[in-house]
Amino acid sequence: MVATNQSGIARGLFDLNTLTRIHEKMHRAVKDAGGQIDAVFFCPHGPDEGCDCRKPKPGLYLDIARRLRKDLKGVPAIGDSLRDLQAARAAGARPLLVKTGKGPQTLGHPQLDADVPVFNDLASAVDALLTPDIS
Repeated sequence: MVATNQSGIARGLFDLNTLTRIHEKMHRAVKDAGGQIDAVFFCPHGPDEGCDCRKPKPGLYLDIARRLRKDLKGVPAIGDSLRDLQAARAAGARPLLVKTGKGPQTLGHPQLDADVPVFNDLASAVDALLTPDIS
């Protein structure tokens, strides 16, 4: 699953057709790498619209949980921004930070919780999740 803020729609920078094409390209790239994205959930609202789905609010994650009829408690949620991590935690998911994209700025943020695991990139985060705990 992918959960993403897309305020460019509200700001008139692109429309839903363009976003659909971007998502199709992402799906193809992930498939070509041997992966699969089951669904993309997005918030189309601007930062001042006060919606519940725009991260850092947990609404987008809670909508995913409701639709899948799953509790997100402990479910890994990988993100590169403080908003991603805050939304995941507020929804009960387990936030993980990647150092790609906005990750370097997020890594130095004073509000970053010390218990959030940090990974170089998405691949290393996934590798860690798929490696059995040796305890």
